[in-house]
Amino acid sequence: MKTHLVFTGILWLIIFFLPSASIGKEGVSEEYVYLLKSEGGKVYRITETSTGYKKESVKEEIRRMEMIFPGTVLEIEKGASVFLTCGECRVLNLTHKNSPFVIKMEDFKKEKSTTTKLMEYFTMALTNYIHPDKPGSKVRLQSRTFQKKKVCRDFWPHDNADIMYIEPLTFKWWSKETHFSLEIKEIGSNAIVYSKKTMLTKIDVPLGILKQGGRYQWSLVEEKTGEKHIATFALLSRDDSSRIMEIVNNLPELLPPGADMETRCRLQAGYLVSEGLKYDALKCLERNGISQQY
Repeated sequence: MKTHLVFTGILWLIIFFLPSASIGKEGVSEEYVYLLKSEGGKVYRITETSTGYKKESVKEEIRRMEMIFPGTVLEIEKGASVFLTCGECRVLNLTHKNSPFVIKMEDFKKEKSTTTKLMEYFTMALTNYIHPDKPGSKVRLQSRTFQKKKVCRDFWPHDNADIMYIEPLTFKWWSKETHFSLEIKEIGSNAIVYSKKTMLTKIDVPLGILKQGGRYQWSLVEEKTGEKHIATFALLSRDDSSRIMEIVNNLPELLPPGADMETRCRLQAGYLVSEGLKYDALKCLERNGISQQY
């Protein structure tokens, strides 16, 4: 009887507290602001760490376009002018006089409402924002087929890349050799759809030669050594490319009116990275004259 009462009590406690826990989890805020820019100095995130009985404050520099969550304590350098905002919010300008500053969402007034879906895409873009000091995807591949056993040269696009077919495809590689032969085959049919010899380390394949939704293998032969390097790539379908480009074109609407072109482009490139389209992200920057290390 006693065991039965104990069991009943435990069960009652689980039933009583479970809904509260669920409600608490659903109510977790996903709001944030981001650092639009900082002029004349830096801004830091202040956190406390404990070592035994000793507490220490740790400063971490916040980069431009980095997300900052409610409750974060900011320290602003003397002489710095910091601009914070969120999706379609007014821009809040802070200086050293406001330091330390605690992030509270009520300080950031929404100028207009935004669809939840677009805000999700904006968050994905910010999470993957390509900073100037963030290297691109320079990938070292191993040869799948080669006559001399050594590390394959750097290939771009990287192996197993997904690509939107909206402009000529650029193939790049890094090598000290001077004579190359490039060949592209369609996976499945094994048909050769493009081949060319070159003394350069770059080839642009015109639109119309490949098919949207197709999967391909490209190979490069160093004619002097006979070494062969192989990688594959897939082209997105027309529908997938259109869907992604619509999102990419709409994202800058959530930025403040004064946001510069480079910020807009790097944000758009960040969204492309979130979709796994690293090749397209770096092409987007390149197309707008923004240099980025591959």
